[in-house]
Amino acid sequence: MKRYIIPLVVLVMLSYGFSIVRAEDSPEKVAQKAAEAWMPLWDSGKYEESYEALAEHTKESIPKRQWFVYWSAVRKPLGKLKSRKLIEAKYIKSLPGVPDREGAVIRYESSFENKESVIETFGMMREKDGSWRVANYITP
Repeated sequence: MKRYIIPLVVLVMLSYGFSIVRAEDSPEKVAQKAAEAWMPLWDSGKYEESYEALAEHTKESIPKRQWFVYWSAVRKPLGKLKSRKLIEAKYIKSLPGVPDREGAVIRYESSFENKESVIETFGMMREKDGSWRVANYITP
């Protein structure tokens, strides 16, 4: 009996490990991690730093001052983040308007001190160097 338990445990551990690697390698999972690394800048009002970390395509389209105005109108009124739960992460092979770029849509159900239930959408873009960056942020 003991002869079978050890190989079984090793097999389960290897299977579990390989599934984690595959999940982490998926484009939407990598994009989600990039969005979650950027969120503290956005949530804490570090709009200049959040701007610098945006996708290059976005920075070419939106001046830094306009990004501050956008943050002030869209994110600041929500207040302090209470919770954020992933509800969708979807990979997009070719972005509309930027067909040579991959993208992802990452959605969260969030709660803030001034608004209890908000669906946040982070549009992600894969840069030429392979990194993922936030391209836009939308709340209804």
